[in-house]
Amino acid sequence: MARSTPAERFAAKTSPGPVPAAPGTPDTPCLLWPETSLDRDGYGRFWVDGRVVPAHRWSYEQKRGPIPAGLELDHLCTVRRCVADDHLDPVDHRTNVLRSNGPSAVNARRTKCKAGHNLTDPANVHVSFPPSHPNGMRKCRACARDRARRTREPQLAPVATLPTRTTPERTAA
Repeated sequence: MARSTPAERFAAKTSPGPVPAAPGTPDTPCLLWPETSLDRDGYGRFWVDGRVVPAHRWSYEQKRGPIPAGLELDHLCTVRRCVADDHLDPVDHRTNVLRSNGPSAVNARRTKCKAGHNLTDPANVHVSFPPSHPNGMRKCRACARDRARRTREPQLAPVATLPTRTTPERTAA
């Protein structure tokens, strides 16, 4: 009996999935890898040529060629199990992270601080760099001024009024 090729084994494992609904995503359905063959991060794993490779990388390289050096694949559909080559885009690490829904990406997309001050105005934003924050961190200057003002103001505790002491009247005898 002839052994099946890696491409045949790969095709047998995949199943069609939903069409991504988010704007800017591909309008073709996802090609899903089975849940039984996922790594701990949710990406498909495929055994080929005596080693385990990420299924989405193998799919991309079979259809489009090698991934350029220094780039990684971004799932445009945001489904880690998806191995559809048209849902994968080679990008640098920073772009991949900023396209995600992780805390770094969410904070990078914020336009207002917690107090409602504008974070898109360069005059109101301070970016701190090493050694305090290796990748830079935006801080609202208006909030920093308010914090500094509160620490400079004397923190006087409210004085409670003491009850007046009444002395019994003495009667002369």
